[in-house]
Amino acid sequence: MKVIFLQHVVNVWKAGEIKEVSDSYARNVLLPKKYVKQVTKLEEERLENKKKKEEQNRITKVEHRHELWEVLNWKKFDFHLNTDSRWKTFWSIGEKEIIDALKKELKLDFTKSEIVMNDWHLKRLWLHDVFVKLWAWEMAKILINVK
Repeated sequence: MKVIFLQHVVNVWKAGEIKEVSDSYARNVLLPKKYVKQVTKLEEERLENKKKKEEQNRITKVEHRHELWEVLNWKKFDFHLNTDSRWKTFWSIGEKEIIDALKKELKLDFTKSEIVMNDWHLKRLWLHDVFVKLWAWEMAKILINVK
């Protein structure tokens, strides 16, 4: 039976990976625990298109990394957080919010591993330095202004 894995299990399989497993193993172990789902032609095509899109995005970043660096370096993004009377924030800014802002502004997808922050989440009302990996050794510094 051809299945697609839904979760990542270290040293066993990766999420999104398609493998051929025995019918009994799939029916008795993998499907009841919702580790996998059976692959259809439509699902296989969708996954192939997703991989092509990710590869095209990666190629675009590699080819245009110098232009991206020029655009991104020292670019300032403003985020607004609600506070109480003692300026304590009720929320924080994480990689997901930064990725969404970059996607909205530049129309490029970045992953969590490409965002490097000194703090886990930004909660202080301050100007924070965050780095975006463009290539293995190239990083652009962006400024996150938390208001």
